[in-house]
Amino acid sequence: MSLVNSLAKWLTLAGMALGAQFIFAAEPLAVTVEHGVAVKMRDGTVLRADIYRPTAEGKYPIILKRTPYDKHGDGAVDFGQQGAARGFVVINQDVRGRYTSDGEWYPFLNESNDGYDTVEWAASLPYSNGKVGMSGGSYVGATQMLAAIAHPPHLAGICPVVTASNYHDGWTYQGGAFEQWFNESWTSGLAQDTLNRLVQKQTNAMNGIQKLPLTDYPLFDLPQGSTNTEQLRSLAPYFLDWLAHPSYDEYWKRWSIEEHYPDITVPSLTIAAWYDIFLGGSLRNYVGVKQHGGSDSARSGQRLLVTIGGHAGSGRKIGEVDFGPTADFNEDEATLA
Repeated sequence: MSLVNSLAKWLTLAGMALGAQFIFAAEPLAVTVEHGVAVKMRDGTVLRADIYRPTAEGKYPIILKRTPYDKHGDGAVDFGQQGAARGFVVINQDVRGRYTSDGEWYPFLNESNDGYDTVEWAASLPYSNGKVGMSGGSYVGATQMLAAIAHPPHLAGICPVVTASNYHDGWTYQGGAFEQWFNESWTSGLAQDTLNRLVQKQTNAMNGIQKLPLTDYPLFDLPQGSTNTEQLRSLAPYFLDWLAHPSYDEYWKRWSIEEHYPDITVPSLTIAAWYDIFLGGSLRNYVGVKQHGGSDSARSGQRLLVTIGGHAGSGRKIGEVDFGPTADFNEDEATLA
């Protein structure tokens, strides 16, 4: 049996456990979409989500994705449409401080509380059957693990794909060495949205009302730092914090998954990948929860799939090596199969 078929079979059973009544329907269900739905966190910050749900009345299980990469991007719309057509409510949410959501962005810091609050909000929706599953890869996998350690009562299961177990060693550092290319490229990509949000907030012609000559009119009130460090501190302060904490200290331990396996009480399908930067972390998460999870269902409900590529590239071919048709894998299609 191919990887996709075996995964599809397992997730079909998981869908049945969540109460997805229509996954075997011959015809897809009509879909209703709600954009930019406000979700208030415990501190009053408003996050926003797109909801894809079956138009037909009824109670449906939730598939939740919380992302820093834009809730409209990376196949999210297709995933939402397909999931809703098969009897799920799919919720794609921008995490705190990203794209349409309010607040300040700082990696990992708010994902446990915000994940807990979002799961419980989703479970309370009038068309929810009260069971919420989470899915997604990389940082979207981290949002699942960090939500799970807060054990929201209505979280029924997670499907973390190619994600880490420790955001110090295996994410920001490798064997004590700072992952310079990875950290800089990731930070630069994240800071683009932070800069865009800053420009939107500071776009006001009155900013230059006292400025002469008019050819020096400042279009935007951007950070005026004279050094790269000051610019970095205004747009990506977490990067400087990573450099300031080269050792595995309390800064990292507070959100390390490895420190919290007993707090995870839900079943999980862990999807890892050969050649992936987070292969070791994915395997540690699988073994760690299987051995130390905080409930029988967590310990016995662990499943592991190791595919090809991950961050190294999806599909059956990595570089010049073709691993054959059984290595074909599409996360979204498999998750909805």
